[in-house]
Amino acid sequence: MITIALGVLAAWGVAGAAGDLSATVSLQATRVEPQHRALLISDSAWLGIKTYGAIDAMQGFEHTLDLASCRRRVAPSCRNYDGHVPIPLYDEVRWRKGTYDTLVVATGYNDSDHNFRADVDAIMALARANEYRRVVWVTLRSNVSYTSPGDAGFARVFENNNATLSEIVATGRYPELIIADWANYARDRTQWFAGDGIHLRGDGPWAAADYVSRKMAFLDGRACPVPERGGTAAQVPCPDPDVTGPVSNLPELYPIGAPNPTSGFFMEWAGDGSWPAPPWWAQ
Repeated sequence: MITIALGVLAAWGVAGAAGDLSATVSLQATRVEPQHRALLISDSAWLGIKTYGAIDAMQGFEHTLDLASCRRRVAPSCRNYDGHVPIPLYDEVRWRKGTYDTLVVATGYNDSDHNFRADVDAIMALARANEYRRVVWVTLRSNVSYTSPGDAGFARVFENNNATLSEIVATGRYPELIIADWANYARDRTQWFAGDGIHLRGDGPWAAADYVSRKMAFLDGRACPVPERGGTAAQVPCPDPDVTGPVSNLPELYPIGAPNPTSGFFMEWAGDGSWPAPPWWAQ
């Protein structure tokens, strides 16, 4: 059984309190933005957040997770072994019109690089039409062995798509498009993944949920939802995890490996975590 430091549990209730400002990195956020309700759409790479019961580790902002094996961005999704074909990200965004104002794109491991620019344009146009204020695009881990069904996606494809995404952002065409550089953040953390390098396992689901929580807090200019280490105060405002790098000891912050009422295996799952209530382990 993992024991969580009392200072960590206390942080869930005092995320807005003053922290150790000397520990923060240089910040891009200059003022507190209103919190955004976010929709995070992933393929099977992040299904482990549900499988391992890490959904409550995504804290600090209202959100819905929509996770599905074999999902693609715009093109028809691939078929799972059970015959199920999930709705592509584009259609999910269109179906959920008017519900969210931040879109987190964590999909792409089943797509090629031939139509990446067109996919970005289509998704951004739809996000604007649906009045999303912000699109946070998660980069794809590329030092991997994973090859998607039909050989559409593999290491070089993921690397190409990451580079193209940076080029698109650099043009300034989509000022609301923000990169969340998960590929670099998680590059050297092989222990977070299955052997293919993309599917989360062990500490990985908690790391992914924690990363998104910190990235959103940084973008909003808020306090980090949890501290960096057990027994310390959360940083105010939260630094960019793309700058600070991975949290050093996740088991100090989360009940990794403990009996978990929110875990469970699904090929497709959609739902919310506990926020704004505390996570299950702090109740």
